[in-house]
Amino acid sequence: MKTVRFVSKVLLAISRVLAAGYLLSFILSLVALSTGWSLNLVEHNSRFEICYPFTRLPFLLGEYNSGYIIMFLLLLGLYTLFFFLVSKVFTVFTQSKLFTAYGIRQLKIFYLGNLILPLLSAVLVSVVYKIESPVEILVILHMLLGVFTYFMAAIFQEGYNLQSEHDLIL
Repeated sequence: MKTVRFVSKVLLAISRVLAAGYLLSFILSLVALSTGWSLNLVEHNSRFEICYPFTRLPFLLGEYNSGYIIMFLLLLGLYTLFFFLVSKVFTVFTQSKLFTAYGIRQLKIFYLGNLILPLLSAVLVSVVYKIESPVEILVILHMLLGVFTYFMAAIFQEGYNLQSEHDLIL
């Protein structure tokens, strides 16, 4: 279990850094697209470049139309949430007691998020923007991750019940 805790702590740190990076990218994009700060419009205003703050060096690129911008911001926001939820799952594996109500709750939030949010987002975005096949693949992969996490949560629930029964006996 020591190795699991160590690897979980490393992955927890990495996932928190990724969540922070996506959050900063989301905030920068939102500010740039709503105010024009750190934003370059190129190719006859059909594409945008979001620049690193206080520079003219492009950081993020995209199509300058409302449907794409909605999808772009939604994707950044959802991956911020995804990596934050992943970090919460890794905290479960750093605890001294593995089967806890907290752990089950974190797994449940993670699997529900992966089962519902990508599909819902894809359906909502498809109303305003033509979705391409990589998005469909991402939705399927997140749903598979959600199903796998659902099974893990069920195992944790069973472990928690057995542990509770054991604690009552002692």
